[in-house]
Amino acid sequence: MSEAVEHYEVCLVSETDWIGAGEICALCRLDLTAIAELAELGVVTPRGTAPAEWLLPAAALPRLALAGRLMRDLGVNVSGAALAVELLESQQTLERQLKRLEQLLSP
Repeated sequence: MSEAVEHYEVCLVSETDWIGAGEICALCRLDLTAIAELAELGVVTPRGTAPAEWLLPAAALPRLALAGRLMRDLGVNVSGAALAVELLESQQTLERQLKRLEQLLSP
């Protein structure tokens, strides 16, 4: 009996790299309409004139992946996903700041 083998292509990107909208759609399992709506709501700032030609910052991948999971797994609409992403990032920032302050105050 033969065993199926999956092959993956990996490409490392830095936070200063830009990724095409089509690739982002595939990576985050979002459609182009959702990406355009998320961009309109300020979740990501693309380069380019039309959504199909957009380039998006690689640093936005975690935000878009999270928005995609919220929409797909929990049925959250685009506006709700954008709000949740912003709130979760704010919480993480506050937790990092609190940790730094605690380290400064501890002997």
